Amino acid sequence: MSVNLSIARDELIVGTLGGHLYRVLTNDLSYILHSDAHTGKINDVAFGPSDSNTFVSIDENGALKAWDLSEYKPLFTGMPERATGGVSCTIAKDDNSVIAGYRDGFLRCFDIQQRKA
Repeated sequence: MSVNLSIARDELIVGTLGGHLYRVLTNDLSYILHSDAHTGKINDVAFGPSDSNTFVSIDENGALKAWDLSEYKPLFTGMPERATGGVSCTIAKDDNSVIAGYRDGFLRCFDIQQRKA
């Protein structure tokens, strides 16, 4: 959606429609995710049962994100193919699973350890 070249011409900053901001090196096009964001209204936020550095959020588009406050980065981003909009979310007691509710009436479970952002 947006690309900007640094003054030194050694790096690009790239923004996507999906809410991602990447830093891309121009010499080899290697990249790193700089930040992540929801693209719709956030409907729910929940902290984990044993860790106040991790929380999850879900938006009206159905995007579910787990965040690490100690490093200010996303741990996980998930979006079901047929989700009709996110309503609620929580982190399970095992701290590795996220459970989300959607407007289509389904609950979906995601393993944070398996699908990193």
